Amino acid sequence: MRLSQKVAFNTLVQIIAKVITVFFGLLTIVILTRYLGKEAYGQYMYVITLVILFGSIADWGTATIGVREASKETQKQNKDEVLLNIFLLRIFFALGAAILMILSAFWLPIKGNQEWVIRQGVIFGSLILILFAIRASLAMIFQTKLQMQKTAIAEIVGSLLVFLISWLFVFYRFGLIPLILAVFLANLVSVVLLLILTRQVIKLRLVWQGKLIKKFLGESLPMGAILMMFTIDNKIDTVMLGSLKGSGAVGIYALSYRIYDVLILGAAYLMNALLPVLSQYSDLKLWREKIKRIYQKSFDILFLMGIFVLIFVLTFSPLIIKVITQNRFTEFFDAVMVLRLLSLAIFFSYFNHLTGYTVVALGRQRLYFFVAFFALAFNIIANLLVIPRFSYFGAAVTTILTEGLVLLITTFFVFRLIGFVPSLTSVFKTAKQLISKKGRIF
Repeated sequence: MRLSQKVAFNTLVQIIAKVITVFFGLLTIVILTRYLGKEAYGQYMYVITLVILFGSIADWGTATIGVREASKETQKQNKDEVLLNIFLLRIFFALGAAILMILSAFWLPIKGNQEWVIRQGVIFGSLILILFAIRASLAMIFQTKLQMQKTAIAEIVGSLLVFLISWLFVFYRFGLIPLILAVFLANLVSVVLLLILTRQVIKLRLVWQGKLIKKFLGESLPMGAILMMFTIDNKIDTVMLGSLKGSGAVGIYALSYRIYDVLILGAAYLMNALLPVLSQYSDLKLWREKIKRIYQKSFDILFLMGIFVLIFVLTFSPLIIKVITQNRFTEFFDAVMVLRLLSLAIFFSYFNHLTGYTVVALGRQRLYFFVAFFALAFNIIANLLVIPRFSYFGAAVTTILTEGLVLLITTFFVFRLIGFVPSLTSVFKTAKQLISKKGRIF
């Protein structure tokens, strides 16, 4: 199978899996919004958001750097040893992050009438964090070996079980904590399935490599700080809404942002598939022109995807929210405008995936630290100014501005690295190739 075919296959597999998981995810949102309403749904999403936030600590850049380093190994035995060492290191980080999340349950400011229920939910959410970390670590192995179809199987099973268990708990009218435990149980099964599949692609024989881990940590620490800041930047608005405006505002914003998170996955999956490829050509002295070609073609595809998503969301936002919330549509009506605003952020985010992954593949992730720090500082300050007055609308506009600023800065960084700015005229040529199915894309 040619390189372009492998990239296309892994991207397609992820997209198909995501279509299926999105279907079950939407069904889950439908039953939760109808059963919980915006207040209780806001509490549920507040807990899940904290899981993602503290999950960035568990990741700490080790997944992205791990794929890059393992991809450089030419011998299967060496590659497997690198992956297993990184896997154990990530589990250690996950345990530390879970402890921090439990502690946060007692000091985070929470506005609402069921404060202690939410704090209990945060404690139970730490269990989900550990499972998320294990699942992401196993997915890293399949990403390196360009076998993302196995990760896709586990994701489909997990999303199906989240829906089925949540539906069962709603049927018996259970409360917030059991619904959070439903996510834990579903992901537990998903992790067990991935562990079984892992034995088919990697030799489970650990040889501890202290020098590798030391070097790896040196590479990952700045990347981890970057990813953590970007994750906080991505989710801090939800946490701030919960602290400043309460669970109702979180319910409106989190519903729109859940759709936002789904719609940016096309860019994430394409760049996940390309990361091992870009890493192979990280030596700019030898492969500068190759990097430029891959960068331009990736830009073309992301532009076409971004335009399609932008038009789709602007047109069908009312229908999307109506289908999800059903008889609660009036209660969640403001989510329509929030989603339309976020569509502009989605468009910018597609290109931020391209610039960000390229910087990492070329081993220049330290430059990204300053971008992440600036974006986070801007986002927090802007949200502090606009949320008290404009609530979730202000948070959505802040997200647009943050994504736009990041795109400008990272495009400049990539230009400094490879001396190249993508051309819009190439988009039409790539579009013709995709339509005619002739010619190699990469």
